[in-house]
Amino acid sequence: MIALGIIALVTLAANGSRQLRYSAVALLGVSLAANVVTAGQLSVTQLAVEGCGALVACGVLYVAARDRTYGEDPGWRLWIATIVAAAATAACFATLRTASSDTVNVPLLGEDPSGVTAQVAAFWLISSGIAILVTARSPVRGSLGALLMVTGVQLLIRLLNVPQLGLTLLLAWIEVVVALTGGFLIVNERAVRES
Repeated sequence: MIALGIIALVTLAANGSRQLRYSAVALLGVSLAANVVTAGQLSVTQLAVEGCGALVACGVLYVAARDRTYGEDPGWRLWIATIVAAAATAACFATLRTASSDTVNVPLLGEDPSGVTAQVAAFWLISSGIAILVTARSPVRGSLGALLMVTGVQLLIRLLNVPQLGLTLLLAWIEVVVALTGGFLIVNERAVRES
C-alpha cells in the first residue's frame, strides 16, 4: 500500500510540475517506485535494463529543457487529469483485475504475491498517462503522459508468465524512443517560440 501511495504522489508531482526538468526527475521517481512494487519478480538484469531506460528518458527530457524555467503550467488540466485517472483506475480495477478472490488483501509493506498492487499501479499510470495526453497542450505534457503509460505497461507485462528479458528490453527501448521524440518536439517548439 505504501508503494502505491508513493507512485500516486510522484505521478501527481510529475503532472503538477511547471518545469520540465522537475517533471523529468519525477518521471525517474515514478520508474523507481514502480520497480520497488515488483522488485521481487525481476532479475538484476531486468532491473538494470529498466533503470537504464528510465535514466536515459529522464536525461533526454532534462537536457531538452535547457533551463529551469521551461515547461508548461498545467493549470486546470492537472485536476481534470487527476479526476479522470482516479475514476478510470477504479473502473479498470473493478473490471479488469486478475485477482481470483472477491476480497483483496494488500500488505502495507513488503511484496504482494497476488499482484494486486502491481495491477493497481499499472492501471493508475496508464490512466494518468491517457488523461494527461488528452489534456496536453504541448509536447512537454504529451511526453510526460506517454512515458507514464509505458511505465504502466511495464508493470502489467511483469504479471505475465512468459520470458521477461526480451519484453523488458523492448519496453525500455520504447521508453527511450518516446523520450527522444518528445525531446525533438520540445526543441522544435522552443525554436519556434524563440524565432
